[in-house]
Amino acid sequence: MRVVGGAAAGSTAGLAGCLGVGGGGSTPDSLTLGTLNVFPMMQYFVIDQQRWYDDLEPDIEVQTFGGGPPLVQAYASGELDLAYVGISPGLVAIANGVASKVVAANVLEPNVMVGSEEFRAYWAEHGADAFEQFRSDKGRRPRFATLPAGSTPDVFLRYWITEVLGLELDVIEIVGQSPSALQSTLSTGNADAGSAIEPVPTLLQANEDSDMAPFKYAGEIMPGQPGAVLQPSQSLVDDNPDLVRELVDIHTRATTFIQENREEAAGMASEVIGSDLLTESLAIRAINSPASNFISNPKRIVEKSLVYNDFHQQLGSVDTDLSEGDVFDHSFYEEVTGGGE
Repeated sequence: MRVVGGAAAGSTAGLAGCLGVGGGGSTPDSLTLGTLNVFPMMQYFVIDQQRWYDDLEPDIEVQTFGGGPPLVQAYASGELDLAYVGISPGLVAIANGVASKVVAANVLEPNVMVGSEEFRAYWAEHGADAFEQFRSDKGRRPRFATLPAGSTPDVFLRYWITEVLGLELDVIEIVGQSPSALQSTLSTGNADAGSAIEPVPTLLQANEDSDMAPFKYAGEIMPGQPGAVLQPSQSLVDDNPDLVRELVDIHTRATTFIQENREEAAGMASEVIGSDLLTESLAIRAINSPASNFISNPKRIVEKSLVYNDFHQQLGSVDTDLSEGDVFDHSFYEEVTGGGE
C-alpha cells in the first residue's frame, strides 16, 4: 500500500481506471482508494497499520482528502476506484451519477455538537430558542463551524436545525472548513459552536485554552445516524466481485479488531493521522467517546441513509429519489459473515 497524495484532489489523475485493462473480471494491477483522516475511517487506520491490503493482488494506492465533497469530485472524475467516505457525500455521488455501491458500514452516530461555554449556557436555558436569544443579545447569529458543505457533519447540522428543531436555517451562520481548520477555528473562539466528528471534540476538550465542549450527541438527534462507508465503484463490483468480497472481509476483520482492541486501534489512528496532531493518549480518549460506535453491517444504516437522501432533495443537492438497491449491495457482507448478522 502506498500513499500517493495529500489533501488536494487531482494528483491521482491517471492512476485509477486500471480496472478496464484486463476486462472480463481480470484482477487490476492497482486500485486507488480515497479516504479522510478522521475517526469514522477507523477501519482504514487498522488496515493500514496491519498492512492487510498487502495480501491483495492489486496494489492499493491511497489518496487522502480534506473532506468528503472533494473526494467525491475526484471519484466523479474517474480518479478513484473505491472510497472510505462519509455517507452524505457518498449518497450525493450516487444520486449524481457516480456509479458505485455501499458494501459495508463504518460507524453509527459519529456526529457531535460542540459549543463554547457561553453558547452552551444559552442552549441549557433556552433550548431551541437559544439561537434567537443569542442574536437578540449579541446582534448577530451564532456562528457554527463544520466540515465543508455537503459533508456528513454539515448536512447533519442542517438536518438538526430544520428537521429536528423546526427552525429556519438562517438562525445560524455556517462556516465549512477542512478538519484541521475546523479544529483551529473552534479552539480559538472564532466560532460559537460546531458540528464535528472525532477526534476534534476530544482535542477541543483537551485544549486548556478552549472552552468548547460537547452539548449534543448524534444519538439524541438521529438515533442510528449513519457515518462513513466503504463504497467501491460499480465497475469494481461488477468486474471483480471476488476482490470486493476480500475488501469487505478485511473491513469486517478491522471492525472486530477495533471492538476487541480499542486502545491498540486508537494507537494506530494516532500513527496514521500523525502523533504530532493526535497523541496516542488523546486517541484513546476519542475512541471511547459516545461517538465511536464501529460497525460493519450495511443493513444497519439503510433507513437513516435514505432519510439523508430525502433531506438532500429538500436542500436541492440532488433531484434523485434513491432506493435501497440504488445505494447498497449487501451480498458481499452477507457472504463474508455467513448471513449478514
